Amino acid sequence: MVGDDAHASLVEAIAWWRIGDADGRRVLTDAATEALVAGAESEALAELAGLPGDESPFAVDALLARVIAELGLDRALSADQEMLSVRRLARAVLTGEIGERDLTRWVHTRFHHESSSDLVNRLAELDDDLDIAQDGIKGSVADAHARIREVASMLVNGPQAD
Repeated sequence: MVGDDAHASLVEAIAWWRIGDADGRRVLTDAATEALVAGAESEALAELAGLPGDESPFAVDALLARVIAELGLDRALSADQEMLSVRRLARAVLTGEIGERDLTRWVHTRFHHESSSDLVNRLAELDDDLDIAQDGIKGSVADAHARIREVASMLVNGPQAD
């Protein structure tokens, strides 16, 4: 059985591919490799991990259908694909793969301040706060980064009880 983090990363990678964002193929192959290392057993997943860079998007979609069926990911992927993608980016911030600004800028561009999620809207606000802090008007960049990481943690792990 695949570990929870590897499972979540794979689901998020598939959502990332589906919404057509940058590096979708690399994100898929990395997540597939991670899932295999974590113990997932799936012929289609192994094929996905070794996906050639020039594979047709239609072939990738067909392979993903097999991965989803073999690993029973239908239910996990029934969630909003963009929200799964936000979680992927939040997880990437927490692991240091991307910076805080990358997350807030993507969210702000994608959702503006109009998401159905209060946490996502908070990230858009924090993107504005970063601009203000960088211009030296109010607050510090370090404080804004800490607040972004806090929201990213809530997106990935759920709100923490006090």
